[in-house]
Amino acid sequence: MNVSNSPDRLKIQSQKLLLIVGYLALATGILIAYTDPTTDYEVSIYSATPVGFWLGLAVALLVAVTVALSAPKGYVSLAGLCLGGSAIVALAGLPIIRGYFFYGSADGLTHLGWTKDLFTGAMSAFGDFYPGIHTVALFVHGIIGGTIPRAMLFVVLSCVVAYLVFIPLCVRSLTARRGAMVLAGLAGLLLLPINHLGMNYMTPHPITNSILLTPVIVYVLINYLTAPSQLFERRLPVSAVGAMFVIVLSGIVLYHSQQAANLIFFFGAISAVQFIYRSIRPNSRVADHRTLYGPTAVLIGAIMLWSVGRSRFDDTVDAVLRELFSFLRGGADLGASTASQGSSLTAAGGSLPEMFLKLFGVSAVFVALAGIIMIVSLFRRSRETSDTTILIRYFTAGLVVLVPYSLVFYIGSISGLFFRNLGLIMVFSTILGSIALNRYLSGLSEYVSMSTVRRATGVAMAVMLLLSVVIVYPSPYLFLPNDQVTENQMDGYQYAFNHTEQDLSIYSLREGPWRYKQGVFGVENTNIRKNGLGIPEENLSSLAGRTAEDRYLIVTESARKREVAVYEGVRYDRRNLSALGNQSGVSLVFSNGAVDLYRIQGSRSAEVTAPSPNATEVS
Repeated sequence: MNVSNSPDRLKIQSQKLLLIVGYLALATGILIAYTDPTTDYEVSIYSATPVGFWLGLAVALLVAVTVALSAPKGYVSLAGLCLGGSAIVALAGLPIIRGYFFYGSADGLTHLGWTKDLFTGAMSAFGDFYPGIHTVALFVHGIIGGTIPRAMLFVVLSCVVAYLVFIPLCVRSLTARRGAMVLAGLAGLLLLPINHLGMNYMTPHPITNSILLTPVIVYVLINYLTAPSQLFERRLPVSAVGAMFVIVLSGIVLYHSQQAANLIFFFGAISAVQFIYRSIRPNSRVADHRTLYGPTAVLIGAIMLWSVGRSRFDDTVDAVLRELFSFLRGGADLGASTASQGSSLTAAGGSLPEMFLKLFGVSAVFVALAGIIMIVSLFRRSRETSDTTILIRYFTAGLVVLVPYSLVFYIGSISGLFFRNLGLIMVFSTILGSIALNRYLSGLSEYVSMSTVRRATGVAMAVMLLLSVVIVYPSPYLFLPNDQVTENQMDGYQYAFNHTEQDLSIYSLREGPWRYKQGVFGVENTNIRKNGLGIPEENLSSLAGRTAEDRYLIVTESARKREVAVYEGVRYDRRNLSALGNQSGVSLVFSNGAVDLYRIQGSRSAEVTAPSPNATEVS
């Protein structure tokens, strides 16, 4: 027996035991959540999910951080990272685990409608501006069966899995240092691109999904630039990695053109750096890298071929240019839409600084780390390999262009688009920040024991995970309602659309019900009216006679809970919502527990009808 190895062997055995405990805790938590499915709309998925799930998740994440940071090289550390990744996948898959019918009450419903259009043949894939997520959802639907809404949730979950897998792989391709890869694996668990201002999680949202898939492109990019040419590749017009690069770039265009346009600026900056280096220093390591000119041209061509001439693309470009010119003339303000949200937030009892800390506190740490390593890469020699240094300089050049370009979107009514680009910036910040963190922790270990550094890092990572886990989903903590869509809700809307008089308008709180009409019937060939169908808050207590013709009002149980429990009655208070059916000229004509449909008398009605005592109850 080798006595000197006994402590190490004992340590490895204890880490394996911890892993068993972590995996069992996670499996138990998932089972507890699965056996307690949702039965109604939940204001917060956090408070509605059994405590046992959160305990299992917490144990799994703590074990993952502890083992990943302390285990030696080999499969034990990798098993720790896999445990952490599995825990975040379980969190991201919570709507699926708990039996949600669908998740996404805004854009998600429109994308559900487009997917249904593809399924029924009402629209072709070439007529779909975002065919990526829709066609993949139908593929998953064909494989696993079930409903289309559920298949879409699996597609969204797969994007998170890709993000968790490829963030550490990107860092592993950037640097040979194992510690950086481990830290990147843990940093990926934070899901930093999610910010709820332009990047929404578990809803089918192509820009969010495409940004979560961006690490796949970055991984192929790194290998494309640095992989040596093989003998058989020299006989072909394109290398194997080059062909893969073209495929993933074409795919991102089909997911979302804005994300592809962002990458054009990033790739263009890298191409400029390569051109300058090759012109001034032809013997540098950059000369050995493949140039990015071809892939950049392919990406530009793909966007032009797919997007130009389509109304959605042209309308977006027009809106951006209009707001930009208005800002230059002094007409548009910076962050106008954000300021409007800030006013509503203050009325609900929150504040912008509070929300900033909740949404971007952890992100700011990695932005700072990434900024430091970017500056250092430009002005100081590094102990990293020449490839690593050059690649970091490539990324630095790309971000130096991408950040100012993104700020252009922070103007006027389109300022929400900035936060989409911020999600992409956080992908690169996670990658570079992990490398920086490893570098500076290694330097710190020269003055403090490595065990102390690991413990401090573990505590810091555990705190950041806690702060990140609580903002994955919208909740009252963020003054945002849960995005759950129940089956009863969809059935209620479908009943209302099918059984109301076609020449009478249907209203609802805040926005009209047009999203649900798209989700129920599809987007194509569905006549909708988007504007003017929301009930102003001052009119809710006196609805009858405000329009010439009769009209309908849909009020969902989720809307009642949202207005009272999340928005604190800022627009509609509990008293007015509860008294709707008691108003003169307002009659409850249908209810299934999730959706209430009222008929409101118009000014032309000869007689004001009292509230109906016998509303149709549908179970």
